[in-house]
Amino acid sequence: MAKQIFVTGHKSPDTDSICSSIAYAKLQQLQGVDAVPIRAGEINKETAFALDYFHVEAQPIVKDFYVKVGDAVHTEVEALKVSASLKDAANWFAAHESSIAPVADNGNFVGVVDRASLAEEFIKTVTGQELSTVKDLMHDPELFFSTKDNGHDVPADGQYAVVDDGKYVGLVCADCVAGVEKQKVMLVDHNEKKQIIDGIDEAEIVSVVDHHRIGGTLDTTAPIFILFKPVGCTATIITELYKQAHIAIPKEIAGLLLSAVISDTVLFRSPTCTQQDKDAAAELAGIAGVDVETYGMEMLKAGANVSDLTPEQIASSDMKEFSDSGKTFTISQVQVMDTADLLAQKTVLLSALEKMRAAKQYDACFLMITSIIDESTNFIFAGNMDDAVSKAFGKDVLDKEVYLPHVMSRKKQIVPPILAALK
Repeated sequence: MAKQIFVTGHKSPDTDSICSSIAYAKLQQLQGVDAVPIRAGEINKETAFALDYFHVEAQPIVKDFYVKVGDAVHTEVEALKVSASLKDAANWFAAHESSIAPVADNGNFVGVVDRASLAEEFIKTVTGQELSTVKDLMHDPELFFSTKDNGHDVPADGQYAVVDDGKYVGLVCADCVAGVEKQKVMLVDHNEKKQIIDGIDEAEIVSVVDHHRIGGTLDTTAPIFILFKPVGCTATIITELYKQAHIAIPKEIAGLLLSAVISDTVLFRSPTCTQQDKDAAAELAGIAGVDVETYGMEMLKAGANVSDLTPEQIASSDMKEFSDSGKTFTISQVQVMDTADLLAQKTVLLSALEKMRAAKQYDACFLMITSIIDESTNFIFAGNMDDAVSKAFGKDVLDKEVYLPHVMSRKKQIVPPILAALK
């Protein structure tokens, strides 16, 4: 049976990433494709508000796409009983092309018998020596696996027992792992490898729908569907795809798509906002049965409440990782109605950013503290990037911070100038 296709947004998912993956998966389902939305991490307050408002459950979390030993294990290979005779062991090796035979006692894994050691026993029959038993020949293996282990850790040669909680499961080998069907993945709201769920090299990307720059290198073995548009939100593109397919957008899906547009355009305040975003929002609001301004401000306020978040949670909020010009850095963003409380915590926020930077050896970790009301951003950071930041924005860096009026968009107003300054 073929695997379901996963539809996912980026790591540290925001409202567009979550809502667009749900909406795109639903579109695929309505077109007869066995697709399921997933997410890479926990949802934020803003997204939780949208999901709760439109009575939609958050999709399950998938941490990586690595092929697991459990996907490749041959469970049909029975273990020798600890009480088995040498003849039983010989028959087992005759039936299996394996260098080791697993041994179990009432289902509990107790060790392995080597093919070579069994052959030695039959030399004894010629010399008249006393023969050993399977129990005598049994020993602990140098290496065995659990079903949750990554398949790429299985050595290229040999066969290995698979054991879960002391119970024998089966045998696995590198060729078994290589034969596992790859997980098919549809990406929404991202395309840079650093932002994709880990293990994408062991999966198969079948489509990408996004509104960001094309960054990093996506390597596919076959042609795929790719749709990029310079609009404010991926949800705007997905709304268009529903219309192109002549498929009515369900009410709850319209609500989620609207929420994503409101979030990414900050209720049409962001410079990334286009007329297409505004038109999509008006249409989606009609389907969802809400007033754009009223609902939008309620949702943004829900997301702007960061009073109960730790400095570490704030520093990693909506974080995206970028690599260019030999530098790897992250940019997080938190949107609030009033920046005063967060700026009062600047010292501890810088400390949290530095811990995050040092832990992953990033060149820098940036945090956008964005005011929804003032439509501005206080840009703070950890790392030796003062010159690059000063060059990027034409401002002096004061204590790891620059104030950027009329700046709200990471995609359009932060990433491009920083990348240009690093050239």
